[in-house]
Amino acid sequence: MAQDFAPDDGESGEAMPDREVARLVLELDRLITLNRRTVAIRYEVHGISLPVSETLDRAELMVLTALVQTYGPGVFSDDFGTVRQRIAECGAVVVLQQVAFADRPGWGMQRYGGGGPVGGVAARLQDARPVFEELCRQFPDLFLAEARSLLARFVTSCAAPDAGHDGEGHDG
Repeated sequence: MAQDFAPDDGESGEAMPDREVARLVLELDRLITLNRRTVAIRYEVHGISLPVSETLDRAELMVLTALVQTYGPGVFSDDFGTVRQRIAECGAVVVLQQVAFADRPGWGMQRYGGGGPVGGVAARLQDARPVFEELCRQFPDLFLAEARSLLARFVTSCAAPDAGHDGEGHDG
């Protein structure tokens, strides 16, 4: 499964072996979990609860796998620090959505209490965007659940027939 979401960049290089992907994902999971525990303590001191679970779920592990497949060991570099911090504070699914849907700075991030340059994280992860979009297509229930419920409310409220009309344009 590890290479199911690897981007097709047209290069003839070999894909990273599944064992190496798994090792790096586990290491990244451990690092983000530690960061979340630290963030949770900081939030708790201020009377705020962490908006995500301290442990990563299946969807988040899929996002980490996509990141490792795209960037390899580079996910542990200093220039990925803001990405790891954003995942720790907001969750990998939120980061995926921001990248896949080109979320702009200030669009909804304040509700998570996380500071930092959202636009910078999205820009840093542009190479992962095709893989993130594919995850959304293959697993919409995991990555688009909030969007689906919002759309359902919007469509339902817009599609409700007017009480004064019979549906064919005649007053009833």
